[in-house]
Amino acid sequence: MRVRIVFSLALLIVVHLNLASAKTRRDPARDPAKDRETIIALEQEWLHAHEAPTLNRILAPDFVHVIPVDHFLTKQEHIDWVMKHPEPKDRHTKFDKLNVRIYGDVAIVNGSVVATDDSGKELDRTMFTDVFVFCDGHWQAVNA
Repeated sequence: MRVRIVFSLALLIVVHLNLASAKTRRDPARDPAKDRETIIALEQEWLHAHEAPTLNRILAPDFVHVIPVDHFLTKQEHIDWVMKHPEPKDRHTKFDKLNVRIYGDVAIVNGSVVATDDSGKELDRTMFTDVFVFCDGHWQAVNA
């Protein structure tokens, strides 16, 4: 019986120390409201990005974009596709809905993008989920 109590106490201490260690690893200078603003700014920049260096900065090295033709685009494939298929000048995109949820160093963004023509007529609407991770001092998209 005494062994169980000692073992339980030791286990409790180990769990407590692990939780305390995880809390101290977080950057105390980070502000959730500022992180949310940063994620929204990255989403806006990504939506209108037409240059490979911009996409390269926003997308993490292991970025994956799941597309509906049973394929997972790599970061480079995603960038290549954007470069080869620029938006027509008469097509305008904007977010209709954008919801950002932050869980420590992970952010999940759900939203919809509306495309319109010059007259404002809606051409299509796309729903999306993006996942960002805070790593090496900045946020990057890891999944779309």
